[in-house]
Amino acid sequence: MEQIEEQLEQKLICCPICYDVLKDPVTIACGHNYCMNCIKFHWDTEDERSIYSCPLCRGTLRQRPNLVKNTLLAHLVAHLNKSGLPAAPADDCYAGAEDVACAVCTDRKLKALKSCMVCLASYCGKHLEPHYKTPPFKKHKLVDPTVSLKETPVDALLSQTELKTRAEFLQYSQDITLDPKTAYKHLFLSEGNRKVTLIREENSYSSHPDRFTSWLQVLSRESLTGRCYWEVEWRGEVVHVAVSYKNIHRAGDSDECVFGYNNKSWSFRCEQNRCYLYCNNTWTKVLCGASPRVGVYLDHSVGLLSLYRISDTMTPLHRVQTTFTEPLYAGIRFYSCPGSTAEFCKLT
Repeated sequence: MEQIEEQLEQKLICCPICYDVLKDPVTIACGHNYCMNCIKFHWDTEDERSIYSCPLCRGTLRQRPNLVKNTLLAHLVAHLNKSGLPAAPADDCYAGAEDVACAVCTDRKLKALKSCMVCLASYCGKHLEPHYKTPPFKKHKLVDPTVSLKETPVDALLSQTELKTRAEFLQYSQDITLDPKTAYKHLFLSEGNRKVTLIREENSYSSHPDRFTSWLQVLSRESLTGRCYWEVEWRGEVVHVAVSYKNIHRAGDSDECVFGYNNKSWSFRCEQNRCYLYCNNTWTKVLCGASPRVGVYLDHSVGLLSLYRISDTMTPLHRVQTTFTEPLYAGIRFYSCPGSTAEFCKLT
């Protein structure tokens, strides 16, 4: 009974987003509690749609609420912290110099129990369960933690023909140009339709059924099958580098039109210090932020989509393992920050 009570107490004071003890706890309209910064960031990702949701119950609000610290819950958290929270399991001890630490823990680095071959991340017991029990992670391949996931054989997912060096990736470089017929009216195409810029003025684009009518998005002319590799240089606060099926909805402002918010598209949200994968209206945090130049590798036949940092070296950031049922098209999506740009680089 005492153990059950301790588990209930710990669940009560843990944030459903970061799965850590609540920091500056807030209670939103539906009654669920979050760290103030966690729910703020979740709503930041929904600003463009102006519909704010609860990650637990999916209840929505049309207006972003003002958050006020729940002082009663804050006192409870402080009291339980002072009294001593249930100790972490033995396997969750602090990571030493030779151990692999959990990718989520920040205040204290706990020893990782498992590593994910898809996310290229390791997790302690506390953060492992939410990872493998939450869609779309249920099919992710979990292995024993290693010193470096980059050194782990990837034959767990792919054949031994997986590429390793940038020179190997460049063998599959794909020239990509953007289709003016799909561009939202505030997107300006240049550099032979390889570059897109978000501008304040409306372009005099003609009406076309392929055009996105409500979202700052554009798709490529070229369809992508087989093995394809391309690189994008981006500037701005937030730029989405995406792939999508051709039959994604274009008219209206529903989720069915937005890269990463449906089952027809996958989108990497690139920021200076953060990076996220959006898929089927679910987001996954990538281990580190995107560089100003990113590489995208698609192996359509095996259902692999990977993102890389491109600088002096080529560093894997995230990979998606799924099944593609149609040819894909490269896409770019902006937030409302005029002057943002994205350019598909010439690689040959």
